[in-house]
Amino acid sequence: MTSGQFVHFPHLAVCAPDDVDPDTCVSVVFSLRKEFASRFAGVRVLVADFKLFTAPFDFPVEDAPASLLMELVELQCNDEMRAKFCTSSPLSFCRNIVLPSNNFQKYIAHVQRIVAMFGSTYCCEQLFSKMKYTKSHLRFQLSDHHLNYIILLSTSNIEPDMEILLHGKQHQQSH
Repeated sequence: MTSGQFVHFPHLAVCAPDDVDPDTCVSVVFSLRKEFASRFAGVRVLVADFKLFTAPFDFPVEDAPASLLMELVELQCNDEMRAKFCTSSPLSFCRNIVLPSNNFQKYIAHVQRIVAMFGSTYCCEQLFSKMKYTKSHLRFQLSDHHLNYIILLSTSNIEPDMEILLHGKQHQQSH
């Protein structure tokens, strides 16, 4: 970029050479890289933890935390678990295969810690999406009280038992 080669920046490449200052572009890219590195510094620390969750059978045993070492060796030696891992996602593998086996308690705790980092973000995004949908599709004014109830109902996975709710209620007869 300092020599005026904008191959990786197609919008700059079509500009007239006099309109583009390479030094300004270099400083902008440098500041963006610096900002990106500082914002994701906390994530880089967790790379090994993420890899242990997403690829436990490829994770180098010598790099494993001491508390997980024996469980990781046992997991990697289990050909049946390896085959099941290859046919599922890491999350479903842990939820449907590892968790019911009850053999890898420390690994399960590690997975739960990693999943919890992103689970709350997903729940918040889902909640705001439902709230925005509710507000935009209802034509009448909602009080905060009613909106709260609608959001509670829409984010709950509890199914109402209509038979019990309607039992004993007097229904209006049509004329």
